[in-house]
Amino acid sequence: MKNTNYNRISKLFIILIGLFFFRVSAQDSVRVMSYNLMLFPDGTDYSRTSYLRAILETYRPDIFAVCEVETAAAADTVLYRALKPLNSAYEAAQFEWCHSNPNSTLQQMLFYNSDKLELVSQTYLTTSIRDINHYTLALKTADIDTVFVDVYVLHLKASSGDVNEQKRLEMVDILTADLANIPAGHYVLVAGDFNLYYSDEPAYRELIDTTNAIILKDPVNRPGYWHNNSSFADLHTQSPNVNKGGNFVGGGLDDRFDFILVSQELMQTQGDLYYRRGSYSAYGNNGNCFNDDINDSQCSGFYPQTLRNNLWEMSDHIPVVLTLYTDRIFDVKETRLSKFAIYPNPATDFIHVENLQVPQLFYISDVSGKILKTKTLRNDENWYIGDLKPGIYYVTSPQAVFRPVPFIKD
Repeated sequence: MKNTNYNRISKLFIILIGLFFFRVSAQDSVRVMSYNLMLFPDGTDYSRTSYLRAILETYRPDIFAVCEVETAAAADTVLYRALKPLNSAYEAAQFEWCHSNPNSTLQQMLFYNSDKLELVSQTYLTTSIRDINHYTLALKTADIDTVFVDVYVLHLKASSGDVNEQKRLEMVDILTADLANIPAGHYVLVAGDFNLYYSDEPAYRELIDTTNAIILKDPVNRPGYWHNNSSFADLHTQSPNVNKGGNFVGGGLDDRFDFILVSQELMQTQGDLYYRRGSYSAYGNNGNCFNDDINDSQCSGFYPQTLRNNLWEMSDHIPVVLTLYTDRIFDVKETRLSKFAIYPNPATDFIHVENLQVPQLFYISDVSGKILKTKTLRNDENWYIGDLKPGIYYVTSPQAVFRPVPFIKD
């Protein structure tokens, strides 16, 4: 009896320590996705909205930055047919026709989860090619001092060669000059299709120049010649198809064109807002698909076949994603919180999630926030955990707003 009580006290102590650790390292999150939608919605002779919605359902970004939205009606399609069916809290910035080039049909846009974020303002920078869109967001917390995030969404000049490299640099120079206008204390994200081929490109060097008014960091910090280089296969975002034809750029995955850069302050390990180490990813790329179709059966791994099929259908790019953590608590109405229970806890081989009203996607993460398992569960369905090492884990979901729920694996 004494040993049994001791074991229960020990497990309770472990849970409390784990909860404290998680509170220090990650209370709430802001999930960011950047995606070139390829001439949306008219880039193909078939509708791609259902593929986009299915992709978004697996990640549920809180900030969704996009390139190549053709019209205001196309932006409405993304919002009302792809995002709001997943969460009615999604909202959109105002669609801006390109001021730099009125004949352009390649616009940038921003969508956001209004449960967590408020759009404070939006503006744009003009260049010789196309606009750079600038959005200021605020975290919706109950704190008196507000946390602001400035998001630049850009689509740099395409194609290789010295002339195009110079045009990319000219666009980037306009952005980095504008960084001096960002109020002190604001965090910054720069997202979009950069069309960069290697880290020594002048535009990339300018973006991460440490003399800029705000220092930007590439979270993966892997310089080199990214183009057609298998050493960077896990970072490649274009093209997820080899020879699909039409407006799809073929050739297979061999270019790192899509990026999310973060201001230096976001690279800290705790605070108002900070980058979750290891969360940056070319979404859907298992790292074994160099110069191949992303949905090829040989490209299997963490990202499942269904997701990779949808990415293959959707665009000639795949998204890039990252997660930001905050030590603030979002001021979300209780009615929007998803409530569920896990049993048994501690568990050995299986856990069950009960009180689910509809099937829901769940993640199991370790105490660092690293996602180890994913599964769409129905109410009281078994989830095998026998392959996890003993320790503390957390159940989370991109489909709802709730605090991570801890459990012990014996």
